[in-house]
Amino acid sequence: MEKDIELKAGEIMRKYRQYKYISWGIVLLDIIFLIYMVVFKMDYRISYIVGGFASLLLTVSVFALYAVIAAAAVFVKWIGALKIDQALYEDCDPFVYEACLNKLRTLFYKERFACLHAMSQYYQGNVRGAEEILRNVNLYKLKGIYKLNYYIIMSAILFRRGEGMRAAELEQSYRARMKKNNKREQMYFRILCAGNNMYRAMENKDYQSAFKFLEQRKENEGGKTRKWTLIGFSMWEARICKAMGDVESARQRLNYVISEGGRLVYVTEAENLLREMNSIADGESENG
Repeated sequence: MEKDIELKAGEIMRKYRQYKYISWGIVLLDIIFLIYMVVFKMDYRISYIVGGFASLLLTVSVFALYAVIAAAAVFVKWIGALKIDQALYEDCDPFVYEACLNKLRTLFYKERFACLHAMSQYYQGNVRGAEEILRNVNLYKLKGIYKLNYYIIMSAILFRRGEGMRAAELEQSYRARMKKNNKREQMYFRILCAGNNMYRAMENKDYQSAFKFLEQRKENEGGKTRKWTLIGFSMWEARICKAMGDVESARQRLNYVISEGGRLVYVTEAENLLREMNSIADGESENG
């Protein structure tokens, strides 16, 4: 299994490096272009030839073109980074995803990378490993989606340990650090609260409310749900359906998780839950 993980990670990293080197090439050509235009083509005499205003427009256009080419380089590198993200987001393989993260070398954003490692550990099923990583993360250096993932995973760990009351402290912490005029952060906060409220409703056996909070969680995604998130939603739907006695709906969702969930921890949980449901059904059939 480890050899297979390394092979897949190596192939992904080769594609990532191809895009990275292409972006570097674009940046180099962009710098050469700017130097050539500024040093050799745009000296003081050009204003006498085309006029002062035209000279200004030419200067602006050169720097604008430089910015466009630089943006293209950034875009190319971003496409390469998506190849790594796809291992988790679309292929649902946190093991390959973490293997790719281990191959990246960066001097910056160490807290973000630690958060990504914790996320891969959590969805592999290593809850303790994920918690140990997050305990050592400087939360004040996390922003945006990285900060949200920190709070979501830490809240989930607390609920799993039966310490759901402490999740409220995390919500208060997020609210205290949230910029009130930032709509994206407000959306992230709603996502966190909806997920935590779903946990609370399940603990209280209020399954109707749990389903309502799950729907709120979906709505706050804004239609940008990736496959691995859909797998998680399906797993929650299966838990709720089973708790409400809708065994057939639960079975359909569990089969979807098993067939499409790759190597996410949800697959093992779905297999165990489906096995338990089948055993109960077989026992009822024998007694009947």
